[in-house]
Amino acid sequence: MKKSKIPVILSVAVISAMVMSGCRNGQKPDWEDTLPMTVLETTVPTVVCETEETTTTTPEPTIVTTEKTKRTASSAATEELATTTGQTTTEPTQSTVPTDIENVPLDKHTSSTAYDPSMELKPTTNPDGEMPSDTTASVTSTAETESSTEETLASAIDGIVYSTDEIQRPYSYNQLNEKQQYIYDAVITAAERLKTDVPLSKVMDISADDYCEVYQQIYNDEHALFYIDTKMQYAMNNATKKLASAIIFYKYSDEKILEMQKEIEAEAKKILDGITPDMTEYDIVKHFHDSIASTVVYDETADNCRDIYGVFVDKKAICGGYSKAFSYLCDKVGIETATVTGDADGEAHMWNMVKIDGQWYNIDVTYAVTESEVGSYIRYDYFCVTDEMLADSRTVYEQIYTYPEAVSEECSYYVKNGLIADNWADARAMLINQIGEVSKTDDFVIQIKCSSKEAYDDVVYRLFDASQKEAIKIFEEALPTAEKKYDCRSVNYSQDKNSRVVKLFLKYTE
Repeated sequence: MKKSKIPVILSVAVISAMVMSGCRNGQKPDWEDTLPMTVLETTVPTVVCETEETTTTTPEPTIVTTEKTKRTASSAATEELATTTGQTTTEPTQSTVPTDIENVPLDKHTSSTAYDPSMELKPTTNPDGEMPSDTTASVTSTAETESSTEETLASAIDGIVYSTDEIQRPYSYNQLNEKQQYIYDAVITAAERLKTDVPLSKVMDISADDYCEVYQQIYNDEHALFYIDTKMQYAMNNATKKLASAIIFYKYSDEKILEMQKEIEAEAKKILDGITPDMTEYDIVKHFHDSIASTVVYDETADNCRDIYGVFVDKKAICGGYSKAFSYLCDKVGIETATVTGDADGEAHMWNMVKIDGQWYNIDVTYAVTESEVGSYIRYDYFCVTDEMLADSRTVYEQIYTYPEAVSEECSYYVKNGLIADNWADARAMLINQIGEVSKTDDFVIQIKCSSKEAYDDVVYRLFDASQKEAIKIFEEALPTAEKKYDCRSVNYSQDKNSRVVKLFLKYTE
């Protein structure tokens, strides 16, 4: 049955509809569920509200709505990042992997950029055109004595080990084949020692495609390597068209990288120190999620918004920064994660998957970041949700590996807290109970999740349709026993049909 639109009373407080936000270039991001209170003589909130007559003596209560927003991010890929020594190569037909970062393009591997001999990356050939023996080019051949500027980050920093199970390689690494893991290890070994050269074995038959695909994965998933550049360069054998070596470029000097890493560790430690011995994996994940969401401002204009430095030190980030910082913390305590690149409602986005007690879940810290005139709060609509829940609004980009499946709802915030409503009776009872509990604190957000689309449609209709006005009735019924009194004349709410979550916001009068 089609539900009628919601009438609105004269002399109402109206919530302005929110605008889609994200990492779009040139746009200032808005925050989801913002609730600016604007008192108007007569007004009609967009989309769902109409006016109706009221008495002039007793103003009717008002139901006010906000529309959901989208916390997504996008940026154009750099036109050309990978360069060669000038040898002719055949352009592969690979598709780029759009994310919120500046991508290393997989569809272009040649450049007019001249090779710089000072890079000391000069592959030589034997008279017969073959590459010389490269027994010294293996990943394990980097044990030479290192200068102070070449020492590894691990040895340069007073590291703090929070778990003996600290994860050394991301989920994606274990899904790669032998050649891909070889490239991965070679790049990581060089990057952790702040070296520019990446020697590559001839016997592995590494192509430009192979290298660029793996480098892109490293850029996405190796969260600690915040300092590597999207630009790269490699040397190719003219005869075999295979790579002999490559160069890593860094965004900062060695000294600056070490300094920034220490700042990151100091800030991350503050969050990690919040872990107590009695915490479960669920508790720890929620602690990381809440800590990032409550302290980091969404800002696509910030210099380091796409990496962990932006999150931990600058406290400004977009989805790429949020996702990488969350995984960085989980790695420290041995909780496995995967970084997911895809889109949300057509806009490029990045989020995480996390493994809790053996089950995988989707978790989106970016969507938890909320700020409004009535206060800041943490949003749990996308906290440990299933693939099915995301299917209608998100697309996952193909990678060179397969993501795990998320089918369990056990660690959903709403399941864990008993806030799943199967029908209207459940929803009503939960909302009244929450108002009583929330009014004991400084919190102001009342929220439930409906178990089905049918239940969601019915609950929204009953709460906010003018013929029902159950939201107003609930506010009035709960007010006498509430420890902190709130305004019953205005019901501010937010709804999200994708997550099937409904929120009511209390506006305290004392």
